[in-house]
Order: sequence, then structure tokens, then C-alpha cells
Amino acid sequence: MSRRKIVFFVAVLILMSVHSANAKDINIVDVFSDIDSTDITIHSGEHYTGITLKAELTFKGNVLVSKQIHIDEVSSDTDITKIAFWDLTNPKEGFYRTIMTMSMDGSVLETKYSNFSYGWQAMPGVSIKDIVPDSSGISIILAPFYTTKTGTSKPVLTDIEYMLVDGDTVIYRTTDNRVTVVQATPLSKDWNVLLENNHDYSTRVKARISSPEDAVIAQSKDFTSKDDVRITELYRDETGASATVEGYSQVPFDGYVVFTVTKDDTIIEEVREKSPILTTADDETIEIIWTRKLAAGIYGLSVEVIGNDGDILDRWDTVIESDYDSSADATPVPTPTETPGFSIIPAIFALISLILLSRWMDRRDG
Repeated sequence: MSRRKIVFFVAVLILMSVHSANAKDINIVDVFSDIDSTDITIHSGEHYTGITLKAELTFKGNVLVSKQIHIDEVSSDTDITKIAFWDLTNPKEGFYRTIMTMSMDGSVLETKYSNFSYGWQAMPGVSIKDIVPDSSGISIILAPFYTTKTGTSKPVLTDIEYMLVDGDTVIYRTTDNRVTVVQATPLSKDWNVLLENNHDYSTRVKARISSPEDAVIAQSKDFTSKDDVRITELYRDETGASATVEGYSQVPFDGYVVFTVTKDDTIIEEVREKSPILTTADDETIEIIWTRKLAAGIYGLSVEVIGNDGDILDRWDTVIESDYDSSADATPVPTPTETPGFSIIPAIFALISLILLSRWMDRRDG
């Protein structure tokens, strides 16, 4: 076989081994857009790298904003949702179109469109009145738009989707399906993924309704994640103390609990105890023992939870009333016991003295 044929054969094998993308194994499954932002969900049946999404917001045929989103890698049988914000100033009322194009290696794989109107569109059946996200989860309030002639609310059935966004990527999503909204309805969801401390995230809430017509509304809000732990229970006496702390954040808490005893504004003892790592709904009891029992009196006790950044997350001030008598534990000095037999020595000494004195007097008289 000639060198040219060998090279050609190897090239064919290489081309056959490269899995080319097609609309069957990677495709756009959902596109939503409004005047503030757009999100796109793609599904990949195989493993791919180097995917580019191009989002264009158009008005009367003119491109107002163009955003590019790069996906370095997507695993097989995976959904990925990306979000882009238009950042428009003073948008005009009218009909808008979003053009979403997915490409790889310079080749366009698929294009989809999302249309919406701004300023004069029909009002949907519900509105998202408020969004409050934090490091543990998200809370929202839904309210119906329509009321009957009697003044009561008209029930609306809606599906709610909650998204946690890091940069332009949805890292967690959960849903509430078939929620009946008759009046202002509060809803909450917890995040089930770990968060980084002092990191900026976004939340996105989408409500889908089918009556009086099919509609989707969305709203986003940002927050900065922080570790959060609180003292829920405290016990103390002259011997020691214990504090139960509970996690309220998906940022892992890796801090300390500090117990400080004071008497007349003077620190008597301070104990700094490392806490086990805590996240949302985790709790742990930290127990410590004083170096020595506190003598009778009234003491101040301050318990502080020190966070990952050295800041005070929670504090509980109380008192310790001790009735411990420290003298009760004093070891009594033993009374010396007189040894039998030792008391005869003085008597013998006196007897000998009398004998010697008698002999001396006899010699004198004689």
C-alpha cells in the first residue's frame, strides 16, 4: 500500500471517530424572552465541547442587543439552561423577537425564535409581587390579577419554576406544579446545592399559566451568599455551658463558638470551641467545662458564633447564678494523734530527776 493511500485511510478513520453534532442528539428545547432577559435550555444526548449560543433581541427587524454564551463542555443526556440579560434603557412599546442560534465549530446546529410584546400586552392571570432570595432558599408572593364583580379573586392555576443562577448558568432548579392562586399566596423553596461564601448569585422565577390564555412571566433578583448560623438553645451553670447552634445557609459554616464569663466587667474565663461544619437545618450542641467551678455569685455569660470571615453571626447574653461554696471542697488539716507510750517519757524524766535530787541531798547531810 502506498504512503498516500495509508495517509488517506488514517484520515478517514479519524473522521469516522469524530462524533459530529446533529439536531437529533443536541437541540434547543426551550426559549423564553421578555424585555429584561432571555433563557435557553438545550438538551444533549452525547458529550460535546465548544458550543456557542447567540441571542439577538430584535425590534421591527433591527437587532437591538446581541449576546454570546459559550459552553465549554456538556455531558451526555444533560439539560443546560443559560441566561442573558438585555440591559435595555427606555425600551419602546411594541412587538419584539428573540433569535436564538446554537452553533459548534462554526456550523449552525439550530435556530429558534421567541416572540413577546411589551407595553400593551394582555395582562396574565397572576403576577409575581415579591421575591426574597437568600443563602438558604427563595420566597415569593403570587397574586391574581383578575377579580370577579363580587370583589373576590378569580382562581388561577399556575406552574412555578425556581432557578438559582451562577453567572449565566442555572445551577439548580425546582418547581411547584398546579398551584392554585386565589389571593396573595406565599411560596418558598430551599436550595439543595452548596454555595460559595461571599459569592454573587441570581434567582429567576417563572410562572406559567394557561388561562385566560397561555402565558409565561419571569422575574429575577440578585443576592450575595453568606454563612448563617444561630444559637437556638443555651444551658449554663457553675460547672460549664452548652450551646445548640443551627445552620440557616447553604454556605458551609466552619467557624467557632466563644463562651466568655465575666465578673464585675472583668473576664474570668474565655473558651473558644471549634464547631462542626453546618449547613441549612443542621444543628450541633457545643459543650464546654470551666477550668474551675465558679464560686458563689452572679456572673455574666456571653456566647458568640464567629463566622467564616471572623464576623459575629449571632450572640446570646445571659447570667450565671452560682451558689457553689468553694470552702466545702477544702481538705481539712488532720489533727495530730498522740501516740500511746510517748506520754510516759516526761514522767520517767521527772522520776529520775527526783532520784538524783534525793541522792544529792543525802550526800550533803552525810
